Amino acid sequence: MSLGLNSDQYHAGLLEICRQFEENSSDEYLNGLVASLAQANNAIFDAMRVKEVRITAMQENRQLSERIKATSGYIESCLYVEDAATKASAMALKQVFDSYSKPFAWMTSSERVGASKTLLRDLDAAAMQEHVTRLPEMGSRISGIRTASAALEEALYQVDKTKGTAPKGQSMMPLKREAAARLEVLTDYLEAMALKSPADYAEHYAVVTQIIGRLNARRRSKALPVEVELSDETEASEEQQLAATA
Repeated sequence: MSLGLNSDQYHAGLLEICRQFEENSSDEYLNGLVASLAQANNAIFDAMRVKEVRITAMQENRQLSERIKATSGYIESCLYVEDAATKASAMALKQVFDSYSKPFAWMTSSERVGASKTLLRDLDAAAMQEHVTRLPEMGSRISGIRTASAALEEALYQVDKTKGTAPKGQSMMPLKREAAARLEVLTDYLEAMALKSPADYAEHYAVVTQIIGRLNARRRSKALPVEVELSDETEASEEQQLAATA
């Protein structure tokens, strides 16, 4: 029997199955099969966590970039107001932003964090405060950049923490295939032993097959994609996008 589910559902389903055997039985072979399945499921969870934190880093990276770009655009718009003092402040701020925003697009995520911190430090300088306060939205926009920069820094820290958990670019497909193979061995063994010794194994076999059937029925009713059937090319493309944040 197999589970045609996306990664988080696959992990949850295997976890539910493993929990049916939390108390070790006298059958050491069965205990070994359950431990093997749990190990494979842990590998799936680790890969899911790595992918999750990298996606978060991508999102925070994009958020910081958008805030820098939007603030630069706001400063540009202030160059066209009638008030001469506002124009002068906008020009002073533009000179600061131009030194960062133009190369910003070519920076790595970690370089962007460093550049945004330097930008914020320059904007916090006493000489810039008059210009910052003269543009009505500038204070809140700087606050937004500060928040986005801190969020990206934290996201990159989480990415760094997970580097030892699962290899970068680890595809989910082989992990799920390995787990599927171990699940099949477990169910085949339970089926055989349920015929040989129903009192000891029939209930376990029934519960496991019910869980698998219920999860697959849920997948079919929601018409969810069968992630385990994705092509190698699709997986590779996805991992390349995630790797861009490192």
